[in-house]
Amino acid sequence: MVDAIGPKTVSTPDRPVISTPPVTTIAAAAKQPANPARQPLELSAVASEVGKGVPVDSQHVEDVRRAVRNGTYPLTPDTIADRMLALKLNWSPKK
Repeated sequence: MVDAIGPKTVSTPDRPVISTPPVTTIAAAAKQPANPARQPLELSAVASEVGKGVPVDSQHVEDVRRAVRNGTYPLTPDTIADRMLALKLNWSPKK
């Protein structure tokens, strides 16, 4: 059976109305001090070390730079293409 096109009467059940507290009560609650039992978090030594930066082997970086400058760094187009595809497709090349 097909429903007719046009306005339809919709019956909704009675919904209870709940009153909300006045705005002054909410504002007064916002002015109250925070819970004093809550202490600020302290970072562990490991977390603070991680935050300082990434560990870099400066000697290895210099060796690679020198090899690239001299033309002795082994660049293979197949490996570069594989890594670029893995990066684009969110694959891990070591898996």
